[in-house]
Amino acid sequence: MFKTLEIINENRRLRKKLNEYERQYPPKECPVCGYKGIDFMPYPQIIHKEVKCPNCFSQERHRATWLYLEKNEHLLEKGNKILHFAPERPFYDLFKSKDIEYHAVDLYSTNPLVEEKMDIQDIHYDDDYFDFIYCSHILEHVPDDFKAMRELRRVLKPGGIALIMVPINGVVYELPFDESKTHEDENINTPEAREKYYGQDDHVRLYGSDFKERLLESGFNLLSDDFIKKLGFETIERYALLRNESLFECTK
Repeated sequence: MFKTLEIINENRRLRKKLNEYERQYPPKECPVCGYKGIDFMPYPQIIHKEVKCPNCFSQERHRATWLYLEKNEHLLEKGNKILHFAPERPFYDLFKSKDIEYHAVDLYSTNPLVEEKMDIQDIHYDDDYFDFIYCSHILEHVPDDFKAMRELRRVLKPGGIALIMVPINGVVYELPFDESKTHEDENINTPEAREKYYGQDDHVRLYGSDFKERLLESGFNLLSDDFIKKLGFETIERYALLRNESLFECTK
């Protein structure tokens, strides 16, 4: 009897401590898979230490995009034409579940979700074809990113949306270069040098905060880039988002 009471009291004490901890450090949640837990996992080189969901392995940009699509359901309306570069599993499954014309593309076929081989610098679709384009962390891999951005704009319908994301120094990485300027040098051409100067061994540049100007120079109109900030502190903390990361919502 006394042993049972001791166990009950100990459980109450532990529950009280857990409640106090959760009030100070609310559990993290993943909007993609529904996971709820104390923390997310870090990722090499990334400033933020709460990057990967331990259940579905989504990263901050995936969780932010998921929230964006929840708030902009019209982009996936019946009959819309969607272009998705380097498809990630959660978005592939989401887009496949909709009654849309969906194109999962990439230059390389190592990704099993790729259905069409396509160079973003030479998109083989007509002008004004797509209602929505999702291009996340692609342009930092592309030799001629201006050509790629002009191609994205060309195949986007007037009034359509291109959602574009790239890793930016000072936001995703913290490397010792002018954060206001994109850093690229043709002499940085080995995997080791690229990882050192660009943050990853297959990147060909490190974007600065001038990426916005590069989009405008390519001909896009920028509707917004502050979706994450507008979510507010509690939501940003809840989903472990990068508060200064930009979702560039572009149109023409």
